[in-house]
Amino acid sequence: MTITFRVDDGHNILSPSPAIITPDQLGALRDLLGRHVVRSGVALLVPIHGDPASGTFEIEVRVCPLALASIARCFDWDPAVITVVDEAQFLGRRARIWQAEPGGDIKLRLGLNPDAAPELEVANGNAYAILASLGLDEESCGAVPISELRERLMDPRIRRRLDDDPHMTRYVEALITMAALKPVDGEYHLAWA
Repeated sequence: MTITFRVDDGHNILSPSPAIITPDQLGALRDLLGRHVVRSGVALLVPIHGDPASGTFEIEVRVCPLALASIARCFDWDPAVITVVDEAQFLGRRARIWQAEPGGDIKLRLGLNPDAAPELEVANGNAYAILASLGLDEESCGAVPISELRERLMDPRIRRRLDDDPHMTRYVEALITMAALKPVDGEYHLAWA
């Protein structure tokens, strides 16, 4: 079993309907992302599970660093795709693309994660150790404001605990990146489940 730590913006908005895309359109988007990665060195594709070649997969795409027009061109200016990508850019979120079964529809929808936020999928034992090191209740799900995470990471005692434990040091960089994120609106939370 694992627990995933992620940044949540707290907005449970009514997202636009998912757009149906073709494998060729997904390929065009992946080509665009590949060209951007070569130029900028910033990874824009975040695998969740599976691989598009296997028939079942889920990925997230960072759309905020790209122009809406360049993304829309990959999808033949489909209004449903433009709606999803525009909303993702407005909210500072990623777009999520998935195929639930081989031969099924490939769908694109608004992602849950902020655009530049990392995600940590951690085995239960290590997840509880992270929570204990941060001085948080060792519950299998919960949330704290990012401002509280930032304060805890700046506390010398907590930081020493994290840095002294070789099993925890590999998670510190992602936690620091999460704590440094600034929301477009409202406040981010570190959520885990």
